[in-house]
Amino acid sequence: LKYLGLNNFQGVIHPKQKNILKIIDSVATSCYLSASPCLPLVACAAVIYSLQQGTVYCEESASIFAIFGYLKVFLEGDLAEGKRWGDLAIAVLENSNGNASGRTRVYLYGFLYFWYIPIQETGRRLYETYTLSMRCGDVDSAMMALCIEWRCQFYGGHKLSVVRSNYVGYMKLMTKYSKELSIQAVLRKINLDELIGVFDDDNFLSLDGTVYDVAQILAHAKSAKNIQLIESVYRTHFLSAFWMGDFVMALESVKLIAALPSSKMPKIDSFYYTFYRGILSYRLFREGNGDHLLTEGDEILRTVQTWRQKCEHVENKLLLLQAEWYASQCNRNLAQEKYEASIRSARDHGFVHEQGLAYECMGKYFSSIIEIPEAQHCFRRAHDCYMQWGALGKAEQIQRDDLLDQANVNSYQITTKHERDWDGVL
Repeated sequence: LKYLGLNNFQGVIHPKQKNILKIIDSVATSCYLSASPCLPLVACAAVIYSLQQGTVYCEESASIFAIFGYLKVFLEGDLAEGKRWGDLAIAVLENSNGNASGRTRVYLYGFLYFWYIPIQETGRRLYETYTLSMRCGDVDSAMMALCIEWRCQFYGGHKLSVVRSNYVGYMKLMTKYSKELSIQAVLRKINLDELIGVFDDDNFLSLDGTVYDVAQILAHAKSAKNIQLIESVYRTHFLSAFWMGDFVMALESVKLIAALPSSKMPKIDSFYYTFYRGILSYRLFREGNGDHLLTEGDEILRTVQTWRQKCEHVENKLLLLQAEWYASQCNRNLAQEKYEASIRSARDHGFVHEQGLAYECMGKYFSSIIEIPEAQHCFRRAHDCYMQWGALGKAEQIQRDDLLDQANVNSYQITTKHERDWDGVL
């Protein structure tokens, strides 16, 4: 409280005040799920109420402060203020002896604090939230925390076979308590299976035979006007196309996602989606798909540069986008320097999948400027990283689409040398 310059607030909260804050919290959650533009108004009204009524010590206020911090990031791009309100929410929780903090912790670590701590640490805190919430009987918060924690495992570069095993192990439990979240989990598992190279026809069996494929999920979501689920389907399509190298198809998914109001609300998925979209924009620009893609890539680069001021774990992503920018400016030497720096940073942060991605991007660039031996070296290293990640399907795609056998590489080197010799003579 001294951090905010607030003093002399009451230590005992009237039950009526607590109930009002609980109602406001539920309204804010509904606004988020429906992507309502009223969410900022609800959050501001809740903060004003908490300060005016002197309920800052109330645990229910912690949820409001976490949401308000989220909106500081979402609306103003103010990461410092977002952390300030998040810290206040944590202080309230640490001084509370209540058992109803599960949802607040989900708000904090699933929607706000992932900006400030490594993705692996975010996942650990969300799993603690799952355990705490289950112990307190708050199953809704537990399932939400578990679902977001799985995403942290995926984006954090955990071994994919372990991530998939966690999905399978908890799927029955999640289906029992939340069909909505179980559908989200199935969509995630589809991406996992494709990366691993497993084609599981049983993905939809856990949904009790009510849904049989992704097309049905999308049709159901549209008929119910479930914006969050529609976005999840489109993001599933995007991730599939991006990781399998079909950037033109990925761009189509980008257009569909951009038309949804929920896409404007930051979340862990949006953080990585923005990064991937920057790579996609620069690559497709170099392949002649329009100057507007360079403009979009530059906007994303500026966004990630802003993130880097508060987020240490963004370093390798910023370096990779800078490499793509230099590549788009035909600056070969600086592009290579940034690619290699991104690879080192990804390795130091334990992001083997993003290390592989940086090698793959560098290989694509070298291929585009006809430096085939250098490109092949990058593709082999990318293949090794993806195998280490457990992405056998992705590694096979690299092998199939990008890797030449050594005889072809040697043949290319001889042919190129012969052509250069003739160029010298001419």
